[in-house]
Amino acid sequence: MKIVIESQKALYGTTPQIKVIGLSPCEEITIQTSSTDEKGIHWKAKAKFHSNEAGQVDLSKNAPFTGDYEGIDNLGLFWSMGPSGTESKELNYAYNRDKSLTITISATDSEGKTVKEDLERYYKDPQRKLTFYTLDENGLKGTLFSPLGSKEYPGIILLTGSGGGDIKWLAKAIASNGFSVLTLPYFNYPGLPDGLVNIPVEYFEKAVKWMKNQKTVMNGNIGLIGGSRGGELVLLLGSMFDEFDAIVAWSPAAHLWMGENYTDLVPSWTYEGKALPYLGKVFNEEEMNMFMSGQMTSFVDYFRNCLNNTDPDLVEMARIKVEKIRSNLFLLAATDDNTWPSSEYVKMIMDRLKEEESGYEYLYICAEGAGHMVFLPDLIPGKYRAFNGGTPEMDLKYGLESWQKMMDFLHNCLD
Repeated sequence: MKIVIESQKALYGTTPQIKVIGLSPCEEITIQTSSTDEKGIHWKAKAKFHSNEAGQVDLSKNAPFTGDYEGIDNLGLFWSMGPSGTESKELNYAYNRDKSLTITISATDSEGKTVKEDLERYYKDPQRKLTFYTLDENGLKGTLFSPLGSKEYPGIILLTGSGGGDIKWLAKAIASNGFSVLTLPYFNYPGLPDGLVNIPVEYFEKAVKWMKNQKTVMNGNIGLIGGSRGGELVLLLGSMFDEFDAIVAWSPAAHLWMGENYTDLVPSWTYEGKALPYLGKVFNEEEMNMFMSGQMTSFVDYFRNCLNNTDPDLVEMARIKVEKIRSNLFLLAATDDNTWPSSEYVKMIMDRLKEEESGYEYLYICAEGAGHMVFLPDLIPGKYRAFNGGTPEMDLKYGLESWQKMMDFLHNCLD
């Protein structure tokens, strides 16, 4: 008996393929996945199969007759993983992004013999070292990652969402696919504003000029990637500046929204010293109590109500003028997004773009049944669905699909 794993050791975002061979025909076999997260919590899933006439079980072709998932699903033993023992079932896997992810695959035959293999996913390619440069000049902060060598690579600016700070691990993962990636914080970072309030758009304009002058960036070709509030931001930047060859917006909005402060009406973005128009309202006492006590698990109604109950003239003023974007565009949104209704927003964006004959490429993935963080192809999506929404199954399915399509899109547009 032997476990065969295609793409056993590979970069983040690579889809695994698993077979067990060397069995007797129609033999009962148990296959299990297991992994221990950064908090020491053990995660696992298992299912039982009958081998085919050739003495094999192929997870992409065979369904379990019992187990933690049903039907034919090559990814079933990953997205169905949950914390074992007495731990809460409503958890998310605690990733250590400084290390590779290891998941142990074990197979036990009808006689009780067990074999094991480890599957690994790297956030940076161990065979392709990265250089890094710490940016701290002219008010700009960040870290630029590039594959080691004299070659130039397409440039990408990576922007965070409402959490702020930077995301070095994700920049490394993207850079390992052949890009020079600047993770550019703009708040919640030393030397920058504490919150997403009154952020000057000129900051990003300066960052683009800096990026174009870097020796590791090919021909000044620049792409933008951002998710959630970062998705809102990359669309705003694309509508204001004709500087980009590719824009990726994950779970974005179609309008500009207030700053991350639900007790005061404050703008998120400014330009030339003036606040850009925005939508939003402060929480009432009941909403604030629910939010502070942890009873609130979705902001969708908040965003829908704000959009529906705001003066149409202000709604139009706050709308991101996507028809002005002169760039290829990749949009990803989920139908069960519990943070805001991103699939509805992207439909608004696509309806507006369809009115244009721009000659640019527009790609849109609508992730049916997935949640807000669908853009991360984590093999263990976790069980905690508040504010994210969706199901682990759909998050993983569309996370892997969209990641691979995004890489193709970026290379096609920037190489």
